[in-house]
Amino acid sequence: MKAIVSIENLASHLVLSFWTPVFVAIFAAIVIYALRPRNKALFDAAAKMPLRED
Repeated sequence: MKAIVSIENLASHLVLSFWTPVFVAIFAAIVIYALRPRNKALFDAAAKMPLRED
């Protein structure tokens, strides 16, 4: 007879119940930060940086 709660079940449940929403929230925050109009000038300047000749 197997135990209902094992280390593997506990670990996978922890990942699904805690870390997945945390990483989704972090990803959403990064996307919102990148798409804010206030950051457009900063990102435009960073995009042109490799093409600049000093």
